Amino acid sequence: MPALEKKYFKELYPLKAIHNDEDYRYALKSMESVFDETDGRLAEYAETLAILIEYYEDAHFQINEEDGVEILKFLMDQNNLKQKDIVGIIGGKSTVSEVLSGKRPLNLHHIKALSEKFNVKMSTFV
Repeated sequence: MPALEKKYFKELYPLKAIHNDEDYRYALKSMESVFDETDGRLAEYAETLAILIEYYEDAHFQINEEDGVEILKFLMDQNNLKQKDIVGIIGGKSTVSEVLSGKRPLNLHHIKALSEKFNVKMSTFV
């Protein structure tokens, strides 16, 4: 991305604090635009924007314990994974079945392994 285009992008999507849902949606739109850029020249911008988004999400979105399994199911769906694909990551076939059915909660070992598998923060599952 030439310097002029980079400057235009930053003017079009200026970094600002996120105070409400409208600001949050704007930040997410900005982040999507950054990901559309493949040359990496906006890496510092993206990192700062990610921190702002994460701060807002941490303050405004509480995840219940049972939601960790729903997040796991969502990530599996997004990555076209089946139950058999996570066997060995969080345990054997029966453990995976119990976790996905809600009979067994995610423990620290599961959460650590899943965060590494899906490249997300451990707090995503708690």
